[in-house]
Amino acid sequence: MFDAFWWGRGPGANRTVQKEFIRFWADTFPEDELVLALRKDADASDVPAGAEVVRTRLWPHAFANRWELPRLSRASRADVSVVHNYAPRSGRSVVFVHDAMFHDNPEWFSRRERLYFAPMLPWARRASVVTTSTETEARRISRLVPQLAPIAVGLGVPTALTDAAPRRPAAVPEGSEFAVTVGRLNVRKNLAAVIDGARLAAAVTPQTPLYIVGGSAHSGVSTELPAALRSAVVEGRVVFLGALDDDEVAWLYSRASLVVSLSLDEGFGLPAVEAAGFGAPLLASDIAVFRETVGDYADFVSPTASAHVVASAIDGAWGRRPDAAIRDAVVARYSWRAAVERLREAAVAR
Repeated sequence: MFDAFWWGRGPGANRTVQKEFIRFWADTFPEDELVLALRKDADASDVPAGAEVVRTRLWPHAFANRWELPRLSRASRADVSVVHNYAPRSGRSVVFVHDAMFHDNPEWFSRRERLYFAPMLPWARRASVVTTSTETEARRISRLVPQLAPIAVGLGVPTALTDAAPRRPAAVPEGSEFAVTVGRLNVRKNLAAVIDGARLAAAVTPQTPLYIVGGSAHSGVSTELPAALRSAVVEGRVVFLGALDDDEVAWLYSRASLVVSLSLDEGFGLPAVEAAGFGAPLLASDIAVFRETVGDYADFVSPTASAHVVASAIDGAWGRRPDAAIRDAVVARYSWRAAVERLREAAVAR
């Protein structure tokens, strides 16, 4: 049985991971019988062929997983439940914990979010297997709860991007060079530092701007730009594009002179691996998780460096496309097929 609570809607990255796991599992292991636990109002028209659909009624996600999935799993005679973040109270389960950043940096999250996340790791003790995306995140979870011993299974570039027919966003002029940063608009994404560096970078001008893609939904504590940085927006050096369609994001990745990802922390950090998947020049935070995922591919700068240091890093990385062999190695290491193979192996081994 698969936790499919976010199949119809939910946090973008979480929904992507959930759907990719299910779709690639169905494709990679067609002999497995799949049962998907969707919310009561979710559209089931695009579930994998042959999958059985059952419905959950409880909200939020944590309660549905904890209290409803055990009953649904027993009724379906499932061998194991594959769930996200919140383990069922009983039955054999594999839980994929997206990250535990809320423990290390609670200030990045609202009080409501912290209360909601609080039972995640304690409940994970009931899982048969705990998994996560990276070795870096596995070490964090092990430090917080040593007995969990998570297994890192990886993620991949979303197929919504790789299968898209790239389409230029209407707000982006044809033929221009530009930088882009992709992600939710919150404190953790360190947007103020990106803008502060971009406004001083020689490569970033009103004709070759920095485009910022993302919305504020499910974002934690939002970011507020200091007045000194708003001038970069007024001048046109920095342009907020908001949330875009996947084909527009694919176009930006495929044509960017630089992708900037200066997050203060990540469990995985999909935009950095997405940039590598499209062969885009990449400037990333010098943090452990990016050293793990794109260490041979990206240029690095401290996310807490001064604006002048970030500006210099932007100018140095602008247009510098890494060798194709290095890009191919990242793509081979982080694929959805490889992730579900590791996930299933972990489920079977326990």
